[in-house]
Amino acid sequence: MMPLLMWALLAVASADDALPTCPTTDTTLTGAQLLRTLSLDLRGVIPTVEEYARVGEDGSVPESLIDAWLDSPEFTQQVVRHHRALLWPNVRDIRLLSNRQRLILEGDVWWRYLVAPSYRGGPVYCGDFEAEWDQDGELLRYPDSDGNLQEGWVWVAPYWDPTHTIKVCALEAQENEVSPWGTECDTYDGRFDPYCGCGPHLAWCDTADLGHNGDVENPPVASAIVGDLEQRVAHMIDDDQSYLELLTGRTTYVNGPLVHFYKHHTDVPAHIRFNEVPVDPDTLPDLDFTDQNTWVPVTLGPEQSGILTSTFYLMKYSTHRSRANRFFNAFLCQPFTPPEGGIQNLDNTGASLNLVKRQGCNYCHAILEPAGAHWARWGEYGAGYMDPVHFPVYSDVCAWCAQTGESCSEACSTYYLVDPQSSEEDPYIGSLRAFEFMEGRNEPNAEQGPKLLVAHTVADGRLPTCVARKTASWLLGRDVEGYEKDWLTDLTSDFTTSGFRYRELVKEIVMSDAYRRVR
Repeated sequence: MMPLLMWALLAVASADDALPTCPTTDTTLTGAQLLRTLSLDLRGVIPTVEEYARVGEDGSVPESLIDAWLDSPEFTQQVVRHHRALLWPNVRDIRLLSNRQRLILEGDVWWRYLVAPSYRGGPVYCGDFEAEWDQDGELLRYPDSDGNLQEGWVWVAPYWDPTHTIKVCALEAQENEVSPWGTECDTYDGRFDPYCGCGPHLAWCDTADLGHNGDVENPPVASAIVGDLEQRVAHMIDDDQSYLELLTGRTTYVNGPLVHFYKHHTDVPAHIRFNEVPVDPDTLPDLDFTDQNTWVPVTLGPEQSGILTSTFYLMKYSTHRSRANRFFNAFLCQPFTPPEGGIQNLDNTGASLNLVKRQGCNYCHAILEPAGAHWARWGEYGAGYMDPVHFPVYSDVCAWCAQTGESCSEACSTYYLVDPQSSEEDPYIGSLRAFEFMEGRNEPNAEQGPKLLVAHTVADGRLPTCVARKTASWLLGRDVEGYEKDWLTDLTSDFTTSGFRYRELVKEIVMSDAYRRVR
């Protein structure tokens, strides 16, 4: 027996000689809808009543209104947010300063837990009394019941809150720049010298409250490192600079926490090495740590390449491969993914340490390794530039210690190949690790840095095409479809002709028919 629904459909079909269809609707945004969409995309807020009144009877939005929105601070922040989505700028989980420089609070007295055993005899803080010195200026110390020696505390106005004083154990509050043992107290070695404290106003130490390990909501230094990225993006828009300035420029931005960090903390690092300070301390402005909202531009050296060599980028993406991978994803629209169905017929017998040659790995690494070579002069797990004068590609000293069995220096062990894992690595003993397995044709990548990668991808069109595509996808709320290929080509061409002006690219997108279609 035929179902009731089928009888109903047949009845309709016989009446209209066709099955029912969905009614056609207009696929274009109305004037009010377009205005609201534009305002949300360009400013992040809904339009005002007065702005709604400016919509034309034909549903058009005045170009002058769009121009005003594109010239607003709110638009700049929308672009900043878009680039945050591209680059994932969260570095709060990266500890910047050694735990030995970390002050903790016991009662109402600050002290260093990990350093205390070296001068008190155990992990104990000082006595709860004001410190005293003898007639020779020696700090008076008294044994406790466990035989630990304890001094008293002193009042200190810390750099992070100079208007208030806190109690700090006297040994931690020492201000010696050089100890009686000859140790420079503001360096890594100062952590182990009992005559080295935290310096004037505790400049060489920090606390959990300063948030370098993500313990607080808004860690000042970590936030400032990301803030530099945001300042670069904002100035690219506000100053109507070429988009390429963002990727190749030499201007960084510092505030009070960053100035303090670059001046006092880069020689006592934890998870990130600063073998060469990213910013010359002599060029830094005179800002206090508390000047968190004051941003000052600083010009960097000619080796720099915009955000691609910024402290944020090098910290967030700590290996050469990860730096190249993020660039290919964010700016070339070329993610490194295996072929459909995966990599087949692998034979791991005698697998090479050279990933360009290793079976299966070479599918991606034949491209990824030469691309990563552009960051070879920026150390892995570090944020400083390794200049050729202090870091030659080959070191006789490092080669000698590696081949004679003598103890190698920390610099050799960290940056140079001194412990080969197989005979494949023997030809590279004494060479910078970043140059291992590097083919001669890729050496210019290492010597000229990411700027060369940007230049190549601008010349072959990949970079401007991807920027146009990513921007269109952001504003349309979807990826650009294949049938819109000609439109994307026109966008890319106009973007390039404009001198890579990002505001003009956005304007062309939001005034297009594609943008006005319901999505």
